[in-house]
Formats: sequence, C-alpha cells, structure tokens
Amino acid sequence: MNNKTKFVMLCGFALTTLLATQQTVKADTTTDSQQVENVATTDTNNTNTQAVSQSTTADPQNDQGTTKDETTSLVDYAQDNNQQQAPQTSTNDTADTTQNTQESDATTQADASSSNITHIKGVVETHQITYLYTKDGSQIKNRALMANTPWATDQKLSLSDASYYRVATNEYANSNDVTMQYGTSATGIVRVKQSGAVNYKREDTGFVKNGQPNQSANSTWKYNKTDSLNGLTYYQIANNVWLNSDDATVAPAYQNPAGWLQIQNTQIKPVGNVGYDLYNGVEGIKTWLVRRYFGYSNAHTIYDGAVASSVRNLQSRNGLPVTGVVDLATWKAMGYSESDWYDIDSYVAPLQTNMTSSRSDHIEAMINQAYKYIGQPWISGAASMPAYGVDCSGLVTQALYASGIDSAPISNIQHAQPGHEWNSRDYWADSRIPQVNFNSRQRGDLIFFADPSTGVVWHVGILLNPDTMIESWPFAVQVHSIYSSRGTIVGVKRVFA
Repeated sequence: MNNKTKFVMLCGFALTTLLATQQTVKADTTTDSQQVENVATTDTNNTNTQAVSQSTTADPQNDQGTTKDETTSLVDYAQDNNQQQAPQTSTNDTADTTQNTQESDATTQADASSSNITHIKGVVETHQITYLYTKDGSQIKNRALMANTPWATDQKLSLSDASYYRVATNEYANSNDVTMQYGTSATGIVRVKQSGAVNYKREDTGFVKNGQPNQSANSTWKYNKTDSLNGLTYYQIANNVWLNSDDATVAPAYQNPAGWLQIQNTQIKPVGNVGYDLYNGVEGIKTWLVRRYFGYSNAHTIYDGAVASSVRNLQSRNGLPVTGVVDLATWKAMGYSESDWYDIDSYVAPLQTNMTSSRSDHIEAMINQAYKYIGQPWISGAASMPAYGVDCSGLVTQALYASGIDSAPISNIQHAQPGHEWNSRDYWADSRIPQVNFNSRQRGDLIFFADPSTGVVWHVGILLNPDTMIESWPFAVQVHSIYSSRGTIVGVKRVFA
C-alpha cells in the first residue's frame, strides 16, 4: 500500500469518527419582549435555528472543516481569555475517543435522574461565543456555541457553585454565559378577572409568586409570550412577569352570542373602496358636495344626469378627460382637497369600548356617537364623519362602529353606492340582529318604521328609552318620540343580547 493510499484511508477514518462524535441540538427561537403598560422588558430578538454542526466553532487544529471566519473568531476569543487550544488528535487515539464518547453518552443518559440534575423545558440564549462543558464540569475546548443564538435545553446540572444547561448529549453551557427563556412567542391582550391577578415569575422548576402586588381587576395587559404548566396558561406581561389563566383571560368581559353581530375590541377598518369615483346613482357626502358646487338642491342627494352634464362641462374647460364621472382629478378641479376625497370615505367612528366593557358600556358608546351628529342635516346615502350630515341608517352604522360592531357587508362606503340607499331595510332583514317583542323594547334597541302606503321599511332609529329615539329624519339628526309620524312601526331589533 503506497503512502497516498494510506493517507486517504486515514483521512476517511478520521472524518467518520468526527461525524460520529458530532452532537446535534434542537434550537428554538426567541422574540423581543414588548414594553407592556409601564414595565420595561429586556428579552432579545433572535430567530436563528442552527444545529450545533452549523453554529458551533471548532479549534482549527482539530476540525479542518471549520470556515475561516469561524476559526478566526474562536481563536481570537480563546486568546483574549487565555484559553489553550486542544491538542492535535492523533490517529492512534481515534478509536479510544469514539469509545469514550459512546460511554460518556450512555453515562449522561443514565445520570438523567441523579440528584444534581433538574428536568426542565426551555430555551437558553448565548451572550457571546460560549464554550461547552461535560457533565463533570470539564471544558470542551474545541467546541463552542455562536453568540446570540437560542438553544433548547431539557436539563439543569448543578456542580459545586456552578450550574449548567444541557444543550446536547453530554454538552452543557454554563449558566453565566446564557440567558434562560421560557414560553412561546405570542402577542395579544389579556384581561384581569374580577378577583385581581397574582404576579408570577418563571423558574426552572415552574412558576412561583414574585411578591409584587396583584394586578387590579379589569386591567388589561399586552403579552408577548405564553407558557403552559399544570393545566394553566401563563401570559408574560413584562420581563419574567406572568399572569395565569386562573386570574386573567383573553376573552372580553362581554360578547354577543354566536349568530349575533360579534363585538370587536380593536378599531374597525373601512370596508370597501376608499376613494371611489362618483357616477350615476351614487349618493353620500361626496355627491352632496359636488351637487352643492354646481348649485343643485340636496333635498335628495344623488348623482344624476344633470350633475353628470355639469361635470362634463367642467372637465372640458379644464382639459380633463370628458367622462361625466368625478374622479380625483375632477374633484380637485372643483377646489376640493385630495385628503377629503379619501378621508370622507374612510371615516369609521373611533372605538369607544374595549375588552373590559360591559353590555351597558357598548350601548352607551353607540348612543354617544349618535349624539355627535345632533343638528346635522339629513343626507341620503351618507354615513361619514360628524362634520357632515347622515341619513337614518348612516347614523346607525357609525353608532355601531363606536360600540365595536362591524355590520359588514352593510358599511359606510357601501351605503353610498347605487342600490344601497335604504340600508334601514338591510338592517331589518339582517338575522344577526334578532327581533324582540315590542313590549320588551329598551335603551339601545333599533326601532323600524315602514311606508304606510306600501308596508316597506324606510326608517330606523336608536331607542333612548321605550318611547324616545335618536334619528336622522328630514331634515336633521334629532331626538323625537317614536310616535312622531315616522310611518308604521314594524318592530324592534336588539343589537346587544
């Protein structure tokens, strides 16, 4: 056998041994802790998920497969800390190394229930290039974990005055070099129940009270992690400050039953095309402004043939495409602003409730929003901001938004489109708003009226009490008796159960 053949066989055997002793580690990810209420958090953000074979660095004398950058980083780190590099592994030592590794692995598994080992489940994150240790505390000098990487751990090893977290079979990271993290990244809001909530901290063996004063009833907290233990869910609201599901919940204080319009606890967004063009049949605020610009009456606000003719003349005078349709360019040619073009469409009443709100709170939010339109003119198809008028169903739509109800497909934008002027009929037909006995009517219910000559619904109001409502009726938003000649009362429907 020539020297070249011997060399190839020797390299192959050494590589096989190296792969056999290479350990793998499950990695997990961690995310930034958010600042919750006024409590600062300190968690780091890292999403690396390398196995040891990818993220450990090795002494260049012992692992020829290590990249130059990794080798340089580790050598610098070792020199700065007066670390000695591991000696060369000779060919004659290969078999003994493999056998020792296998025996070490078996011993580690057998020692899993020893008194100096605590079984845990979590993730540790390295602060810097982190050397590894065996179960007897001996440093593994030719292997290390990359800085700022997360590693799954299932055991905590206590030796003398030091502790270590297992990140692979018989490979441990010193607790001084890593930060222990628990839980799974998650975001949301948790509400404290009526009895208040105890604050906990997470330790290796579980959750324990941290001694801080209880969180007050009905307070709400953002959380950035969840964890589960003994049938309870824990929510991290600050750095290692947790509330559990005995004391806190992600459920709102009040919600409608299934099948009803559901209450939202975040700001409702506009539904439809914000910045829609105006053409025959469109109603609403933008049409109202265009009609006013040309001097037309707004007794009934609708984009009709007369308006289209005036628009074509304007477009011709201004060198615009003569379409008879009001687009943004034509709108601006009338002197109106681009911001109004979009803002009028996109207005959704600010949410006045949250996950701690009661049924009464939702009703009062609805009525409070409706009062903001008092005295504004009745405008057909209008359902925008209180700076302008609304019609009866437009008033209801914005009042519902403020209380957390999105009644889509009935919406403020849809209401202005052709064929949707009579959204009072759509609300009357909506099975998500159940009808109740007229004699059981109460504050916050919707009351509906029909044209006496046809029996077709044409008006809706919001009850302030059994006999009084707030409404938009020609020619303004006002408070009136339900018996004020609005037509035939056809029934009452309930928004909040």
